[in-house]
Amino acid sequence: MEYSNLLSDEELKSLMERYEVPELENYLREHQRPVVKMVRGEGGNGQTGCSRFGGSPDLPAGMEWPRSQGGEWMTLVAQLNLSQITAEIKDSAHGAIPGSLLPVQGMLYFFVGKDEPAYNIEHRVLYWSGTDTSLLSCYEPDSLTILEEEAEEPFLPYQVHAQARVEFPNYGYSEVYNLDDEEITEETAENYLLLTEEMGWEPEHVIGKMLGYGDGQHGDHEFVAASYLHTGKHTYNQEKDKKRMIQHFGGDEQKVDQEIDEMLMLLEVDSDRDIGFLWWDAGCIHFFIRKEDLLAGNFERTYCSIYSS
Repeated sequence: MEYSNLLSDEELKSLMERYEVPELENYLREHQRPVVKMVRGEGGNGQTGCSRFGGSPDLPAGMEWPRSQGGEWMTLVAQLNLSQITAEIKDSAHGAIPGSLLPVQGMLYFFVGKDEPAYNIEHRVLYWSGTDTSLLSCYEPDSLTILEEEAEEPFLPYQVHAQARVEFPNYGYSEVYNLDDEEITEETAENYLLLTEEMGWEPEHVIGKMLGYGDGQHGDHEFVAASYLHTGKHTYNQEKDKKRMIQHFGGDEQKVDQEIDEMLMLLEVDSDRDIGFLWWDAGCIHFFIRKEDLLAGNFERTYCSIYSS
């Protein structure tokens, strides 16, 4: 999936000069992705319907807090006010997300059940298209949720705010070492990784993100998500898994490649001790969605996994 003109020529030139990687101009242009950084705000619920991680959700009448297969309350990871996010990213450095990938209004709720194993995690993503937050009410369950019970304490709410940024492939996704170009040296690759690491730390207090590149060592999150969503199976033997997907699509390999390319990271949330989130060994939790479903406002078919080093 290509996103053109995320960075101006002046911004791109400044970046290449700062990190001394002018030979990567084409690579940077071709691999930039929009990302919405979720920045920690104040602790507590804040106003009804505001974006926050942890705690309990503000739900509209008729929307039920989902339960796990075992009947326990699922744990709220995040509630996101899309009108708030739309306004905040328009005011940030790189403006609105290209192609209006995200709905511009409504509420998104992310719930998870038992987080073992780390792949194909039981979860629900709920969407409410309304804008009148006076119709929402904070709901408190009558017991700890499934992951709070495991942690033996409730997860505390923290407000979050959105900033639009641009990302380039991180360590897991980078192909700089494999570029067939005599100008690409080991120093180039080292400078590039420094670039992606420092961009990943900006702005301060980021505890999650939407879109962009998922954290990880192997850069295969989209492939795994597509494999599970379409075939219900993944073996980490990429050749066999892709063959299974090709068979699923009636031999259409081009369709398989398109599905993988258009798989988007809907949300990533880091471990955070203040909230209480600890995704295995201080990892992060991911939610993925097909571009077609996201544009249609269909959140019934998503994939959830945990990455932890």
